[in-house]
Amino acid sequence: MTTCPECGTFMLWKYEIRKNKRGEFQRYRCRFCKKQFIDDDFLGMQTPKEVVAFAIRLWIKGLSPASIVEEIRLVYNLDRSESCIQFWVEKYQPLFEAVNNMPLQGISKRLHWDYTYLKINGEDAYLWALKCPVTKLIAEWIITTTRNIEDAKASLREAKRHFPVSYQIEEIISDKEQSFPRAIWEVFDHKVEHYRYKGFVDEKNNNMIETLWRFKNNMPTFRSPEQAKRFFMIWVAMYNMKKSRQVSESREVYELIKTTEIYPKTTIQVL
Repeated sequence: MTTCPECGTFMLWKYEIRKNKRGEFQRYRCRFCKKQFIDDDFLGMQTPKEVVAFAIRLWIKGLSPASIVEEIRLVYNLDRSESCIQFWVEKYQPLFEAVNNMPLQGISKRLHWDYTYLKINGEDAYLWALKCPVTKLIAEWIITTTRNIEDAKASLREAKRHFPVSYQIEEIISDKEQSFPRAIWEVFDHKVEHYRYKGFVDEKNNNMIETLWRFKNNMPTFRSPEQAKRFFMIWVAMYNMKKSRQVSESREVYELIKTTEIYPKTTIQVL
C-alpha cells in the first residue's frame, strides 16, 4: 500500500499522472500534510529499473561487477561503471535486509549449525549459519574474521534474535568443534541439547548444512568484509524466498518486488 513519505499515512488523493522517459507514474497528495509525491523508488535515477534489476540478479548469481558491466553493455547497449553496480546494490540492500530480519515461523526445534571458510581480500574469513531441516530456511548467518568461542556465541545470539517470540529451540546438531558445546550452554543455558554427529553414516548427520556450502563455487571475489556481507544479505534473502511460501508472500518481499522487480523465482544457486 502506498503511504506518504512525510507523515506515513495512507490517506492520499490521486493527484495527476506524471510522464517521463521511463513511463507514466501516479502522483499523490497527502490529505494531512499536503505533500505531493510520486510512488517511485527509482525517481532521479538515470538508469531504467529493468537494467538495475538485471544487474542485481547477476550479482546474486555471483558475477563480478566487471562482468555485470559487460552484460549490461551487450544486452541494453548502455555503458555503466563498476561503481554504479556497487551503488545499486547498496541502495536496495535495506529491502533484502528487511527479508533477512523477518521472524522465521514454523522452523524446527532442531537446527543444524556449522561454518565454512571464505577468502576476503586474500585473508581467511568464516561464514557461520544455522539451517532448519524442516523448512530448509537459513535461520541465521554472520561473517567473522576469526574462529573462536566468541564468534560461535555471536552466531548463536544472531540466530536467537530471529527466533519467533514463542519459539524454544531444543537441539543443535554440529560437528566436533571443541568450542561449540560451551557456546551453546552460555547462550541458551543447559536447556538446549548439543548433538555432535559422528559422520555421514550417523542418522543425525550434518548433511543438511554441509551441502549448503557448495554454493561457494559461484561466489564473486570479495575485496572487503562489507562487500561479502552485502552479497550474503541478498543471497540469503533470495534463498529463503525460494524455500518458504511464508517468506515469499510476506509484506517485506512485496516491497522488494515492487521496487526492484526481482521475484522469488529468480535463479540463484540454491541447494
